[in-house]
Amino acid sequence: MADLVDVRTVSVQQELGATLEDCVRSLATLLDEAGRLSGVDAFVADVLAREAKGSTALPGGVALPHARSAAVLEPTVAVATLPAPVDAPNGHDFDLVFLLAVPEDQASDYLKLLRTVTTAAVKPGFRSDCRAAESPARLSILAADAFA
Repeated sequence: MADLVDVRTVSVQQELGATLEDCVRSLATLLDEAGRLSGVDAFVADVLAREAKGSTALPGGVALPHARSAAVLEPTVAVATLPAPVDAPNGHDFDLVFLLAVPEDQASDYLKLLRTVTTAAVKPGFRSDCRAAESPARLSILAADAFA
């Protein structure tokens, strides 16, 4: 799972929408533009189906939407800091998003990646460093180092 974080799939302080679904679609579009997806709609549908089982917004202002999907060409994490918190259905508003995308047939890689990203995302120092990043390049380096 090399090159999990691609600077082309990182957004810093850009408005991605008013809901988690909007944010997922915006980041999925970045994944698609970077050649990591074969279809935005199919991937978004898979992420939202997973989200329907339980919100991935966590305390500390982080959302970790994720899915295994036939639309994913290679494992990737899209990362975003948001200019204002987005309301989450479970009451945990978020301003930091890690969208995990893994091919449908890679269940073990999916679980490993989910564990790795979750472990990093719950650390207050990592979240603070991500929020302080002023460029996609800096945020991508922080995330790539944390997920290595």
